[in-house]
Amino acid sequence: MIRVRDLTLLMLLLVGSTSLWAQDDIFNPNSPDEPGPPGDKEVVSMLTLKAEPEEGGTVTGAGWYSTGAKMTLRAANKQNYVFERWANADGETISTDAKFEYTKQEGDETLTAFFCFSPGNPEEPMEIAQMIHYLLTVKAEEGGTASGGGRYLPNTRVYLSSSADNHYLFSGWYNDIDELVSSEPSFYYVTTAESETLTARFTFNPDSPDEPSEPVIKPKHTLTVTAEEGGTVNMGNVTMREGDKTTLTATVNVGYVFDGWYVNGVLYESSRSFSFTMGTADIAIVARFMFNPNSPNDPSKPDSKKYAFYLLNMATKPGTTAQFPIYLSSLDKLTDMAFQLFFPKELPPDLNSVKLSPKAVGYEISATAVNDTIYSFTLTGGTVPDGNTPILVLTVPIPTNIATDQNYPVKINQVSVTETDGTTVAAATRNGRISVYRLCDINCDNDIDVLDILSEATLIMESDNETFDRELSDVNKDGTIDENDIEFIIEAIIESVKVNSHGK
Repeated sequence: MIRVRDLTLLMLLLVGSTSLWAQDDIFNPNSPDEPGPPGDKEVVSMLTLKAEPEEGGTVTGAGWYSTGAKMTLRAANKQNYVFERWANADGETISTDAKFEYTKQEGDETLTAFFCFSPGNPEEPMEIAQMIHYLLTVKAEEGGTASGGGRYLPNTRVYLSSSADNHYLFSGWYNDIDELVSSEPSFYYVTTAESETLTARFTFNPDSPDEPSEPVIKPKHTLTVTAEEGGTVNMGNVTMREGDKTTLTATVNVGYVFDGWYVNGVLYESSRSFSFTMGTADIAIVARFMFNPNSPNDPSKPDSKKYAFYLLNMATKPGTTAQFPIYLSSLDKLTDMAFQLFFPKELPPDLNSVKLSPKAVGYEISATAVNDTIYSFTLTGGTVPDGNTPILVLTVPIPTNIATDQNYPVKINQVSVTETDGTTVAAATRNGRISVYRLCDINCDNDIDVLDILSEATLIMESDNETFDRELSDVNKDGTIDENDIEFIIEAIIESVKVNSHGK
């Protein structure tokens, strides 16, 4: 069995061999057919990405998009190649950055990432660190708050900001070894290829000689701000004192509208930007967005925010079976309910294996296919309590030949619920998706190679690592992420080499 201490030697041996694989063009499995458009009601077109030459690197970000939608395109060079430029179908250069934000134009498009052959020192290992996100932890000592932490690629400019409390002055940002990084309260920091912690420090400075030597300090609490699918927010986790204020702002993606700020599933604020005052306890605030409100298949925005149906985002692999839940958040007990679900043609749910949640008592379920993408559900004769609970769990078979490195949208609409007094009302909704990646593709770049071995080793050695999906990382399906999974990935790489060698 491979031990963790042996992984470094294993990495070097495997990295050295990747140049042989790239030169012989052995590992190059044929791509399955692209999935069709995500919905009949959407005006979408295909964005195709290519690498030139094909052995020079990999590209990510292709798919079906609405006109005007924004997406991030990435090009990663392979060993002995360097990225040169992105070009459109006419050969015109549209960007010289390997990673950039692109706005979808009308109609089908093809963009090409050009790589230049540039062999370096054969003894130098492949630059694998550039593909991994590292954790930047931002902290504040007594006397203020700080924000800007998260997981970032190396050499990313990250805006860090701090705010001093009353009677305190900012004194500097310090790293793990107590070195001064910056004396500015807010600045841009360039990340490195390792996890780091930066701490904002403050010095007590009373306003007048009459102030006591020790200030009266209010308790601190954590504000957690997140965004669901459809937009972004201007901050993440921050620590604030009781009574401190900050501004929360949500930015809406193309094809969505802002639905509100929610706390524990309940509407907290409907304005897209508002001033927040820290209370007496930790709080988590979620920005929600509604998909494509102009579509006649989507529900109109309800007057009441008492009820909300929401779907999850999950990752899975070809040849598996996904258990996809439908959740309900409600302030009151409900009886009958009805809704429609959209699933892509590639991922039809199994209507014969619909499971009812134990908290949804006494319902009779009717599930019918309206067409090959729309499915209608009605639940009658039962009750569901208030709170957050799953209502149904759908079994979704994942075909072995499905296109990987793709996000498949799942949408809920045409929702109505019945209150205990017989009143039928609408409910808010949040859509989800099923992301499909290849078995052993731990870093989700649609290639199975040394980078996946490194990713698996990183997850094993840092058990709290959140960069990679733990479900995808248990490749041998034994319930444990360990050295056995690395052996499984190595065997998959070797088998791919054999198969492609015989095919030449």
